[in-house]
Amino acid sequence: MLMFGFLLSGYLFFRVILPLRFRWWWKAVLTVVLLAVAFKFHLLHLIGGPMFFAPELPGPLLLAAAWLFAVLFLLFFLLVAADLVRVCLFLTRLRLRRPMRFNAACNRVNAGLLILAFLLATVGVVSGTAVPAVREVSIEIENLPEEADGLTIAVLADLHVDSLTRANRIRRMVERVNARQPDLVVLVGDLADGTVAKRGGELVPLRELSARYGIFGVPGNHEYYSGYQPWRAFLATLGVEMLENESRLLPVGIALAGITDGAASRMGDDGPDFDGALAEIPGNMVVILLSHRPQTAPEAAERGIALQISGHTHGGMILGVDRFVAGFNGGFVSGLYKLGATQLYVTNGAAIWNGFPVRIGVPSEIALIRLVRKSD
Repeated sequence: MLMFGFLLSGYLFFRVILPLRFRWWWKAVLTVVLLAVAFKFHLLHLIGGPMFFAPELPGPLLLAAAWLFAVLFLLFFLLVAADLVRVCLFLTRLRLRRPMRFNAACNRVNAGLLILAFLLATVGVVSGTAVPAVREVSIEIENLPEEADGLTIAVLADLHVDSLTRANRIRRMVERVNARQPDLVVLVGDLADGTVAKRGGELVPLRELSARYGIFGVPGNHEYYSGYQPWRAFLATLGVEMLENESRLLPVGIALAGITDGAASRMGDDGPDFDGALAEIPGNMVVILLSHRPQTAPEAAERGIALQISGHTHGGMILGVDRFVAGFNGGFVSGLYKLGATQLYVTNGAAIWNGFPVRIGVPSEIALIRLVRKSD
């Protein structure tokens, strides 16, 4: 975050503020504003308590700060794209021996791109804070028992409850899940940002979830940042059974396994352990694995797991930027992937982190997976 803040503020200062035909004090004021927004994570941390990722501040303040940061973030990429276009045009004309002036400080273009960044950031925040729709996905599974053919799994991920995502929004998600009457509900991590004392009440609507074969979950990295053990105990009171490197055999002849997040070992807890998660499962049984991060999928494929369900990426949040997000997550970012006989479904997530609550072309979702027996 710190390095990106320097990159963002430095590039925008030289690219946008410095070329302005303003008096020096106006440029100084704009520079101060630029620095405040570029380093908003650090400023909010100074006034919002000890948790860097979850400052205890009013929701409107978090939303306003995130919106302004999104404007700068989008402007940065728009300007980079504009500069690449200018360089290409310059080189083309140079090759044709028709040189042109390369004016990197075109204030009119900058103004137009700034307006576009404001519009995109506004659309992105509205989309990012919307209640998710249900996305139905059918996945064919080899050797799926007849009893499990048509089994439906509702997937909730990345709820990130805090002072921005509150209980009323979680309640509406629960209503949409229950309306589909799933056989199984799974929560694949990053449910909360903050302590149980501060944020536990926001997840109480999860108690109303209903599914024939139960409600199961795995922790994400934000649970460990928030203090996982208190959250584990609290989630149990809501009827959520957390799978920590362990499994459960379902009555329909398949197994549900779950592993912990990679952040666990850094916080003094047990890290992801496939051996422990699969230890009690017969070797010929179809296994569905819950793992917060999708990059565990290659090992799941080596273990012969039929399907891994993950979150963490938020779907990449912005079309185009999602390619960068995929690069940090083993090449996986959104939707269904095949790794030999193993399949991976990465949900876009049902909510989003308060630090960047923006979605453009990548809507939030409640995934409803239907298992289908693969025909010969």
